[in-house]
Amino acid sequence: MFTGYGNCYRLDALELAAEHVANSQHWTYQTIKHFRSVLANPDFPCLFGRKAVNGETCHILFARAEQLADDIAQGLADYVGSMAPIKPKQRIGSPLVVFLETAAGSTLAEQQALAWKVLRGVHARDPQPWPQGIPTDPDDNGWSFCYAGMPLFFNMNFPGHQQMKSRNLGQHITFVINPRENFDEVANASTESGQRIRERIRERVRHYNDGVMPDTLGFFGDADNYEWKQYQLQEAGSLNPSRCPFHAHAVPQATPDTLIEN
Repeated sequence: MFTGYGNCYRLDALELAAEHVANSQHWTYQTIKHFRSVLANPDFPCLFGRKAVNGETCHILFARAEQLADDIAQGLADYVGSMAPIKPKQRIGSPLVVFLETAAGSTLAEQQALAWKVLRGVHARDPQPWPQGIPTDPDDNGWSFCYAGMPLFFNMNFPGHQQMKSRNLGQHITFVINPRENFDEVANASTESGQRIRERIRERVRHYNDGVMPDTLGFFGDADNYEWKQYQLQEAGSLNPSRCPFHAHAVPQATPDTLIEN
């Protein structure tokens, strides 16, 4: 039995934890094993992700199917609290990887709809107000999802992806979360080096996906760029919302009414 749901572990600490080692048949153990094998592929597009896994500096969070939003909100609060005092350049190799226990047999669209529902549920549990200066409307090009006062980027990965193989990390829905500022530090669109890094990674995405390149990838702040469209990528069978499924509450503290989201 795994009892660490909702806890934010660094990968090296998780793999030393007795309950992780003792539960080698549990979905959490098997998920980490598969995740490592995916990132071990030298063709995997995200160079920063590969480095974080190889160095065991990424953070890991598991969420139970029946308490997805609760477990993620708990672990995300811990993650943000630990990252906030650290300068962006020093936390680049420390993304939060969240594995959502996912029932087998669901479609890609169902998985994506669940992911957005969970994101709304996590937002409903946010202990702090939405940060001033960050738009609450996802159709504003300055928008980012925020939690505990920190703007974040969510990379949503689904077992139902077939064409977008770079967004399929195994049998369970997976969020890879980074502080928004991290991207400005390593891949700033206003610098030549930042543009080169992004183009290199996107070419790796194209190669890994057998020539398929998502058309929604852009640069933060560009007039035609909307971050939410990069959270969830499209392919045949995808959820295809005309507007972002996420909406910020006017007062985002959790209440009995908002907690029923998930």
